[in-house]
Amino acid sequence: MQAESTLPPTDIDATLSNREIFNALVYTPWDEALKELERRQNDPALDAYLERTLPNGIPEAMRGKKSMVLFRNVATSNYEIHRFIIAADSLSGLKPLILEYTQDKFNDRNEAKYFLGKLCFHKGMNKNGEAVWESIRIMDFNASNNVPLNEVKTLWGQTLVDFHHELFERSFPRQTDRVVDVSEWVRSFGGRAKDYYKPFFSLFLRGGILFENYLLDSKEGPFTKEVILPALTEIMQETGLKPLIVALEPTHIEGDQFWYAHPLRDMVITRQKLSGDLVS
Repeated sequence: MQAESTLPPTDIDATLSNREIFNALVYTPWDEALKELERRQNDPALDAYLERTLPNGIPEAMRGKKSMVLFRNVATSNYEIHRFIIAADSLSGLKPLILEYTQDKFNDRNEAKYFLGKLCFHKGMNKNGEAVWESIRIMDFNASNNVPLNEVKTLWGQTLVDFHHELFERSFPRQTDRVVDVSEWVRSFGGRAKDYYKPFFSLFLRGGILFENYLLDSKEGPFTKEVILPALTEIMQETGLKPLIVALEPTHIEGDQFWYAHPLRDMVITRQKLSGDLVS
């Protein structure tokens, strides 16, 4: 590990205003990330840093393993997770792992959570080259705001988490053991993102590679500015090392609604649930 404070302070506003600088700061190409992951495996100084930063240790699912990780509230079968699983199939030496935070509270102003409660389906393009969408609401948004996700119920009475797990298992039956709820680990640092993102990013100094996209648009930009970049730059200042993060989606189309959409097979299952024709 490099000596602490070897990197100059990061001007967060300047970083956010220049996409190339932002990408270079946050992301590492996957082939470089793999090499760097190997290089960091035996580093006593890094051991000591992680012991200080992670007093509760590394989550059991990541101990002694090199994983490629996606961090989501709930594992489901949208196209983003399809992309992650496809990427896992092409990378040897890394095990796919989806870490969940199901004790986080539902908030329909958060786009990722919103699309857990209102499933959208991409039905192709119209004659004008525009995407055609269909959506199905599966929960009571007003009654569910600020309720922990693992307590939210669908309109037919199944828990929201169980329903999305069912969709995931139907799409990826051989990957069900790669979904792990780390809610207790996250909450041990405090339930707020500002509390847990630094220790979370520390996991990717050498424990695995995080596959993620951090957005700069009007919806997610404030979160990236106030939570993501401060946590990352603090770690870099203290260690001289970048957490290993690979952009899951091409950055020029990240944030597109398509990534939240589900295959049409999921639409059939959802309609059957709502009509009572498919028993949980």
